[in-house]
Amino acid sequence: MSQPVEIPISPRRTPNGEESVIADAAIVPRADPTEMEEGLHLFQDRRPNPNSLTPEKATIHLVKSMLGTGLLSLPLAFKHAGLYLGLILVFVISGICLYCMRQVVYCAHYICARNGREMIDYANIMRGAIEAGPSWLNRRGYFFKQLVNVNMFIAQLGFCCVYFVFMADNAQDFFLKVAGIDLPKSVWMAILLIPIMIVCLIRNLNYLAPFSNAANFFYLLAVAIITYYFITNLKSTSEVAKVGEISNLPLFFGTVMFAFEGVCVIMPLENRMERPQQFIQWNGVLNFSCAVVLTVFATVGFYGYLAVGDSVHDTVTLDLPEEPFYQIIKIIFVGCVMVSYPIQFYVPMERVEKWITRKIVAEKQIRYIYMVRVGGVFLTLCVAELIPHLALFISLIGAFSGASLALIIPPFIDLLCAYAQRRLTVGVWAKDIFLVCFGLLGFLTGTYAALADIAKTFSG
Repeated sequence: MSQPVEIPISPRRTPNGEESVIADAAIVPRADPTEMEEGLHLFQDRRPNPNSLTPEKATIHLVKSMLGTGLLSLPLAFKHAGLYLGLILVFVISGICLYCMRQVVYCAHYICARNGREMIDYANIMRGAIEAGPSWLNRRGYFFKQLVNVNMFIAQLGFCCVYFVFMADNAQDFFLKVAGIDLPKSVWMAILLIPIMIVCLIRNLNYLAPFSNAANFFYLLAVAIITYYFITNLKSTSEVAKVGEISNLPLFFGTVMFAFEGVCVIMPLENRMERPQQFIQWNGVLNFSCAVVLTVFATVGFYGYLAVGDSVHDTVTLDLPEEPFYQIIKIIFVGCVMVSYPIQFYVPMERVEKWITRKIVAEKQIRYIYMVRVGGVFLTLCVAELIPHLALFISLIGAFSGASLALIIPPFIDLLCAYAQRRLTVGVWAKDIFLVCFGLLGFLTGTYAALADIAKTFSG
């Protein structure tokens, strides 16, 4: 192997006196021209540890994280866009999301090589990119890091709110059709609060691991059964809209972006791979996982809308036949989502707990940690009670947080890294500005459309 090349970097400090994430110098190994062209020379093998992931395990985790409750609302999204336009747009949006995810991974390894680090999270990728940027911006790294953290915080708690509404919808429909019990959705949310509160007081996720694995199995089995039902009960294409109204496209965008709820786990999974090249290469974990997820998205959305038609509900589980077999699937989904709730809840709570351990005296830390957990669950319940319409909630969270994290921030990071690498060409400018504008368009129109419909629902 050739000798490494040293990239000199000036040490910096943030205005509040914190050390910058930029080191004094970074060592980047030389590589062959092909690797240099593809950027793979930055992807160095990591030391194995007990938490290391093989490509197969990383693929399973990534696929599972992306196939959440948003998948079951995709038939409604296809109603908004139309059968054929929806199919085209789901491929377009998924392709752009994949490209942006790849940007984040490449930039992460550039920043790690620049700063002499082995791994990095999403928020610190943003910070490192800002601090590598132009002088008028590079002292704002800490602010932008926290901006990403807040966005991720909102996204994860938003998922938890959606889970509340999803479980209440399915529990309400199941008990109404099977037992004739007719309770308001708000009451079902209050009932579900008790088991959710119990599981969220468990701080060690290892205790939930067996239940999580079982939930993943039953979730995928239930999705397969629903998909089979769709394919065997299709309507004529003449009975559904081929192209939807332009005014409904923002809601389609928000729903699709929400379905990509695994964007926050990209870097945690990549950081645990011994050979990160296997994550990013053309036939690697990221491309293969997204291809699988896209296939499932397109199949469920297309055939779900074609099977149910314009009467499709916020979640297609509500469109299943009244036979006991299909009704039980609703309860299976409730159980699966109940186990998934504390996993989504763990991400924001982990950050809050770290703050508590730094700022609160040791003897009071446990008390405050559990108070925050109880308060966090109540917060998601209250928001879910305020906006009990699943489709609108999904579109709002997807357009606001999903578009920000998956479409707007990645090209912005790429621009700053290109600046630091002195490869900021007209082509790079054009590509990244297009991606930012695409993300902003979806962010603004999707958020506005969801908020407008929510306001209309309350006023009506």
